[in-house]
Order: sequence, then structure tokens, then C-alpha cells
Amino acid sequence: MAFHFSQVLLLIILLNRFYTFVDMKKLLVLLFIPAVCFTQENELPALRLNNNFSKPNRVLKTTISDKSLFQKNYNNTDLTLAHVIRYHFYTSIELNADENQLISMDGTKFSLSSKNVVDLTDEFISLVSSMYFGKEEFDEFKDLIKLVD
Repeated sequence: MAFHFSQVLLLIILLNRFYTFVDMKKLLVLLFIPAVCFTQENELPALRLNNNFSKPNRVLKTTISDKSLFQKNYNNTDLTLAHVIRYHFYTSIELNADENQLISMDGTKFSLSSKNVVDLTDEFISLVSSMYFGKEEFDEFKDLIKLVD
């Protein structure tokens, strides 16, 4: 479980009332090191931006909390799911969200029903490929995949 900096700070302030300064230093070290070591980023930023919209990228919100699941390869390629989503489709990934949802560059929100990372990626690509700019991105991506095969 990741703690936000403000939560850690509040805990430190509260505990400061009960401990001496010397003990507080020890406590800070004990609290801070695990928080830094085990905190996982909640957002994987888009690897490319499109300046044709007010928002330069899409946002894929997902209930999936483990970013390493997006390191699986896409179909029979050497490209990871994260790379496909973030680079080829101009999309950041927000982990540990309340629901699976795609927010397009114009702000439109689309619910996604897939539960696992592979199905979610396929559903995402299918949805984006039906969009005006997304169709262009998908065609370029398809051509790239053909070259790799």
C-alpha cells in the first residue's frame, strides 16, 4: 500500500507530540525508507504527445494496480503492452483507478469492460481505432506490425 506524502507528514506531526527529537529521527528513517522503496507510480505517462487538441494525450484509467503487468508482449511482437498504448496511441496509463475508462483527447469518457491487461489493451485499441485520429494511429501501427512479422 502506497502512502501519499501528506499522509506520512501528518503521521510524523502527530507522532512528534509523543516522542523525543532523537526518537523522532529514528522513526522518520523507519517510516520514510519503506515508503520510498515500495511506492509505485500511479501513472505511466504517454511517450508521445499530439498537439492537435487541448489535451495532448489520451488517458487510460485502469483498476489494474501492478504496472509490471503491462510489460507483457503485445501479441507476437517484441513490443510491450505499455509501449503500444503509450507510444503508438499517445496515451498515459493511470493505475489503480476506480474503473476502467478511456478519456479521449477531446475529453470524452468511454467505459471499458475488460478485467485483465491483455483484453483491456485489445479493447482499448479497438476503441481508439474507431476514432478519427485513432484510425490513423492504428493504420500506422498495423503497418509497423506487418513489417515486424
